[in-house]
Amino acid sequence: MSKGYPIGGKTFMALKNLTISFNEGEFAGIVGPSGSGKTTLLNIIGSLDKPTQGEAIVLDQNISDLTHKKAAYLRNINIGFIFQVFNLLPVYTVYENVEFALLLQQYSGKERKKAVMEALDWVGLTSHANKKPDKLSGGESQRVAIARAMVKRPKILLADEPTANLDSENAHEILSTMKKLNKELKTTFLFSTHDEKVMGYLDRTIHLRDGNIEKDIIKKS
Repeated sequence: MSKGYPIGGKTFMALKNLTISFNEGEFAGIVGPSGSGKTTLLNIIGSLDKPTQGEAIVLDQNISDLTHKKAAYLRNINIGFIFQVFNLLPVYTVYENVEFALLLQQYSGKERKKAVMEALDWVGLTSHANKKPDKLSGGESQRVAIARAMVKRPKILLADEPTANLDSENAHEILSTMKKLNKELKTTFLFSTHDEKVMGYLDRTIHLRDGNIEKDIIKKS
């Protein structure tokens, strides 16, 4: 799989003939310097972008063949996203921010309430359900973002630099929470990061440089 972008009459190759696969339930990270292709790869896996050449098969679907509607459906049902910017809706409560991920699905109000409170319990924020985002710390905001991403129990969770705006203590708490959810729910977690703290939690680390895979290291159990 390759991905190129036209820049100044030329083509910049963000990814170059990558061959890579992930197993269900992995806790893996794509690491490397800025411009190495980390976010591009994550965006393709998340059906936000398509390869220029080759195939990207995600949950048995060829990303290049998906219409906008089908790609959106894949994301809404099976893929969760966590970013370094929390992206919480400021006018809504914590509960409503998490519930938002379920509104496009066929959940009853009772089912949504059960799922939201369960997700908030996973991240230790049930007592914050009625708070607005401006009353939360950075670590709490990122935990809400995790609950929002996980409330629909996605098959894949994509995290792009999720600890970038957190101090060390909060970063370790967030990573411990995600590791726990990975084990309990069998969700595949894929990170894009250059944070050493994140790398310490990964079971598999794929090193990218200039769009190529330099190393693919699996931690010994």
